[in-house]
Amino acid sequence: MLDTISHRIVPSFKQTVEITGTLAGEPFAFSVTLLGQQYPQYLILGLGHQARWEQVLPAVKESESLRLKMVSDEGEMIAARVRLIHASHFPEKLLFVSYPEQGVVRPLRHSPRVLIDHPAQLQVEHMFPFILGKIVDMGLGGFGFETHQQVPSITDELLERQVKLHLRQDEDTKFELDGRVRMFKEQRPNVWHIGIKCALNSQECEDIVHYLTARRDVIDRLIKNDHSSESYSNNTLQA
Repeated sequence: MLDTISHRIVPSFKQTVEITGTLAGEPFAFSVTLLGQQYPQYLILGLGHQARWEQVLPAVKESESLRLKMVSDEGEMIAARVRLIHASHFPEKLLFVSYPEQGVVRPLRHSPRVLIDHPAQLQVEHMFPFILGKIVDMGLGGFGFETHQQVPSITDELLERQVKLHLRQDEDTKFELDGRVRMFKEQRPNVWHIGIKCALNSQECEDIVHYLTARRDVIDRLIKNDHSSESYSNNTLQA
């Protein structure tokens, strides 16, 4: 049974969504950005500068079954059928698709999230250098990682990539956790949020949570809302 989802689609700042479909029996998928909406007529989707308009437009126009997939701020996966209403490639590459009213809504989070504030490094496979940032939350399903580094140039390449999260415990010990990028969006201006799926057993999760939440400096920063440790370079990953 389809759920009513129109009230759930509230675009956050430059939220990443996925457009999928089939053309001549072949599946395709494009990563786009939800820029806005005109309720209840249409959603406004933006393509990245590297997107090839001559490939995207025919696929979206002639798709046998066009779908929109996104993760809501409530941690739900939303999937719904849409149709192309209008497209514009100047001055920006924009797609206007019908506003979905019904679709499939599934919760992604099967365990509570623990708020964290701890410096970390994110290593993306086949990419260099590391992305410097911090863990902001975690649960049995994975981590939320935020960074001030400029990463829009690799947005289209980041989703579903294998990553390794480095957490230093002391001079001799550190955690190295393998995962996969499941979400990428600009949480607020100049702050990029990366959702990482990381399979952890209960003991691993307990050990990491205990370490991260037991440190006095972490607790102090959370209480004071002090983000002085966020002075990361904005130039490392610029195109």
